[in-house]
Amino acid sequence: MRNRRYFRSGSVHFVTFRTEEGLPFVQVRFINMLMLSALARAKQQYPVQLIAVVVQANHVHMLIRVLDPAEASAFIGYFKTETSNCLNRLLNRRQRTVWAKRFDSPMVLDFEKALELFSYTLLNPVKDGLVDSMTEYPGVSSYQALIHGQNELVVKSIPRSAVKKLADPTRPLQEDRSLSQYFASGEFADIKLQFEPEALRLAYAETRDLSVEQFREKLIESLQAMEAELRREQIGRRPLGACSLISASMLTRHEPPISGRRMICVSSIPESRRIFIPGYRHLDHQCAEVFNQWKQGNISVPFPPGMFAPGMPRLANILPLTASGRVW
Repeated sequence: MRNRRYFRSGSVHFVTFRTEEGLPFVQVRFINMLMLSALARAKQQYPVQLIAVVVQANHVHMLIRVLDPAEASAFIGYFKTETSNCLNRLLNRRQRTVWAKRFDSPMVLDFEKALELFSYTLLNPVKDGLVDSMTEYPGVSSYQALIHGQNELVVKSIPRSAVKKLADPTRPLQEDRSLSQYFASGEFADIKLQFEPEALRLAYAETRDLSVEQFREKLIESLQAMEAELRREQIGRRPLGACSLISASMLTRHEPPISGRRMICVSSIPESRRIFIPGYRHLDHQCAEVFNQWKQGNISVPFPPGMFAPGMPRLANILPLTASGRVW
């Protein structure tokens, strides 16, 4: 049985979702522009604090801080929907499912674990043997923005209607120049995309007294330490490299690994998890009771804050019928 999703205001979550199959999101510029556009518009419509993000050919990692629990799930859903539609248009397919239905989003209970996952997110292409350093990664990532102290990007807001089928999806690089120039044209409005690593400082009591500069240095030190460790682990292995990434086919076959049980929360402190989980289980039990009331016709009972309800049950025959069988 799946764990019920739970967000609360101010909480930090490690979000992961992947494609059902293949490696379709090749790191060419025009696909990067579509991903950034979808991210910016999702954030504009459903505000969250985007602490870190990296997009790879078949999966996305994000670290986010929740502002409104109702907005967080919608933010991820909007991004997945928009990028799915763009991909289907590029491949000239009918509305085929692109991303796996569920996404993982455990709550991060302490700063030490959040710092580890921040570095893990931004260095995932190095860990996966795609590049030797994140400075070489050609895909979407907030790594460069952090290193250069640039927390805001101006990107193009590209509607679905502007996305046309590719002549040859096995060679997207051939159309990269023309499509990226088209998407960068004045035909499309500018939109701002903010990365907010600062939100991580405010989320935990032990870091709130640090200055912005002190905190940024802490983040960069963590990145450098993990990157050095990853390089040691990769000794003797040659990374795939940026050239191979941008020249790949969008139709490459790939079966994702079977994912394990989704976590409710993660922490570097076992006691924090032991305290958190019973409270979560109590909320989950309340949700089950509320849903049972809904099935009996009492839909006025609200779900506990931060928990997400399943679809409304069908309530048949709750309206009186006339003798002719028509509903009044």
